[in-house]
Amino acid sequence: MTTVRVPRSRALRALTVLAMVATATGTAAGPAAAETDPGQVSGWFNDLTVGAAGAPGRTARLDLSSTGATAPRVTVDLTGLAGVATASFPDWCVTEGTSVTCPMPPGATPDEYGTVNGTVPVVFRAAPGAVDGATGTLDYTVRSEGLEPHTQQTTVSVRSGPDLLDLVDERVQGVDVGDVRDVPVAVVNAGDQPAEDLRLTLRFPVGLHPASYRNCRYGTDVVLATVVVCTVRGTFAPGIRHELRNGLATTVGPAALGDKRITQFVEPLATAGPLPGNVRLTRREADRALRLRPVGEPLDPIAAGGAYGSTYLPGIHGAFDVVAVGATVTGAVGDTVRVNMGIRNDGPGVPDNTVSGGSTSAMIFTPPAGVTVLATPPGCGPTQDDEGSAPTAWVCWHGTVFPAGQSFTIPFDLRIDGPTGTPGEVRIFHNYPRPDDDPTNDAAPVTLG
Repeated sequence: MTTVRVPRSRALRALTVLAMVATATGTAAGPAAAETDPGQVSGWFNDLTVGAAGAPGRTARLDLSSTGATAPRVTVDLTGLAGVATASFPDWCVTEGTSVTCPMPPGATPDEYGTVNGTVPVVFRAAPGAVDGATGTLDYTVRSEGLEPHTQQTTVSVRSGPDLLDLVDERVQGVDVGDVRDVPVAVVNAGDQPAEDLRLTLRFPVGLHPASYRNCRYGTDVVLATVVVCTVRGTFAPGIRHELRNGLATTVGPAALGDKRITQFVEPLATAGPLPGNVRLTRREADRALRLRPVGEPLDPIAAGGAYGSTYLPGIHGAFDVVAVGATVTGAVGDTVRVNMGIRNDGPGVPDNTVSGGSTSAMIFTPPAGVTVLATPPGCGPTQDDEGSAPTAWVCWHGTVFPAGQSFTIPFDLRIDGPTGTPGEVRIFHNYPRPDDDPTNDAAPVTLG
């Protein structure tokens, strides 16, 4: 065996280097470990009302969402539902007494952002002996490895009586002007008692023209939508789906443009609320009545929903042309002059932003050289090139619907300072819902004579 002797000074230097390396390694590894992202997990469960004993069950959605989390799951505590309602879970959940734990539902896959969304269907029924108005609570806690559990609470109530639900929720692609669509109408009674007669209220946005029925009244609201209120006679027993045979024929007229949502609302006639306000309802000549007929076997359970339904028609490619309307004013240096300019919709399509909200008629005004804008008119706002600089243009907005044949004009008061020369401009500010069919008239000059 050969022994190698290392001088003490060299050994001390080596130990110092090793200590420094260890310290540096520990310093680097500590934050890296601390910065390990445990991801995110969340859940949501809406409050729910179930019918009293004898009503169909209600299937509610317990939504679970996870982004980068390990073993995401939800634990439900049913203690607060005792004597009010029962809850049944899928067989891939684990039940221990009054506690149920469900992992992310089988088959859930990440979306384009890496988030996994799943739904746990839970069937609720009134507990034996639960009375009208009984209320209980359900606590649910979302969990995953490395994250603090988060608990929320949902209320479950029992209600006796009819409970009409609208079953329509559809999206129809590829709708064109000139089409006739058979809009579905379908309802079900999720309560424990029959409903005698009902009221059906529908709203068709501008450009959509529903068929006429003699038991319906029709009117137009402030955004040019057709409002239809129908009184439908009959007995609507619990669990029975009722439909309008062949749907409600609806013509897509020339004014239809962009996204449209047809809404419907159902309620028992005996407890119906007030009629739609600001609408004058009249009857139309018609040779038939709107009737809802029973279809299929009784539904049990029934998916949780509400009295509202809708049919969504995205991106109708109707024809339209919005035109910029310029102006010419005269005056001398020192004068104050008023100039009116704006935009006009030559149709036939009607820009309609009632689905998402916002203005459909917007313009931007750039003043001519040599003038000062004395005040910003209502509905307008100044723009500037740089922070702190003087305004260079004004943007103006008006209205959710821009009817064909109408103009949107704004008066601006200008002081002539001189020298004049370069004309100003009024221009369409944004292309809604798409560029119109004649972009050559989207701007017009505003000149000072």
